[in-house]
Amino acid sequence: MKKSISKEQIIETALELLKDKSNIREINLREIARILGCAHTNLYNYYPSFNDLLWEAHIEIGTKFIQQMNLTLERIQDPKAKLYQFYYFLSEFYLDNKGWFRLAWLDYIDVVRPDKDKIITEKTVSEMVELLRNIWIGIYSNELDRNLIHRVLHDVHCYIVGEVSSYINGRGIIHDKEILKQHIAETSVTLFTLYLKEECDI
Repeated sequence: MKKSISKEQIIETALELLKDKSNIREINLREIARILGCAHTNLYNYYPSFNDLLWEAHIEIGTKFIQQMNLTLERIQDPKAKLYQFYYFLSEFYLDNKGWFRLAWLDYIDVVRPDKDKIITEKTVSEMVELLRNIWIGIYSNELDRNLIHRVLHDVHCYIVGEVSSYINGRGIIHDKEILKQHIAETSVTLFTLYLKEECDI
């Protein structure tokens, strides 16, 4: 058995196991240790409990999300295409990683939320708002208040969470995942645009 492991190895292994899980409690520290080839007690050197590990995984999902979104959007020049891809990426990231989605938005983690997670979440949201602000300027040539964009993004995101939750629980009206990704993106763009046009009287 390995006697030394890194925090990064633990998190990446946990994320890989969580990626497609319908129940995040199907994995535990013993399973992670088995895959890493070490005693499960080694993991306690980094995480006092499985819930602490879940919060760390939650933080890493947020980091991966915004990194991948930025990489995806920077390749697109047309602002209208970029707005569509913004919401398509959201739907794709959630639907292709249902275990991560559950951990991020649905499942309860039974320890106090760490400050680091709050900071990462606020940073992620702030970057998303700035992306949408720049996209909007590219399309309509007028600047919007960040708080307004944040509020509209929140409302549209709630719609997305609802659609994805219905699908992964087998209760959605669209059963084809690829068609659903497109539907979510198109509907999100419509909601986002109509809401902001109403607010700005465009």
